[in-house]
Amino acid sequence: MGPLSREHKSRFEWLQDYLELDDEIRYLEWKIRKSNAEVDRWSEGDLSRLHVSGSDSRAAHVGEEVPELQTKLTECKAEQYDLLKLIDSFSGYENQILKMKYVQGKSLEEIAAELGYSYETVRAKHAELHRRLDWIDEWEDRRTRLENRLDY
Repeated sequence: MGPLSREHKSRFEWLQDYLELDDEIRYLEWKIRKSNAEVDRWSEGDLSRLHVSGSDSRAAHVGEEVPELQTKLTECKAEQYDLLKLIDSFSGYENQILKMKYVQGKSLEEIAAELGYSYETVRAKHAELHRRLDWIDEWEDRRTRLENRLDY
């Protein structure tokens, strides 16, 4: 698993990544804990009395992956934070729909039942939010292309 990149994704596609980022964060945190526990075993625990010969052994490199894992974890948490900022830029039940759908992983039917709206109302609002996010992406792309023109 590698960190997810939003480089060429629309804002709407970012939202769909939220739960994947959540899984990635939990995996990276587990991997870091596991690596740190192994370092402790080799430095102070039951394996500390063993002499390891050769630089190719696993023991010789235990813990070296932790900084890279920590960097990936920090990147994933930053992406999740950015996604929450995007969701929080909406208010009222638009914010609720986005959080319930992309942060909590609920279906539109579940959201409608929980908010007390009809499924069609929630589906229509979700589609409108999708169009608005796509429009923002298209507008920013056009603005960037204009700013990058040589004669600008």
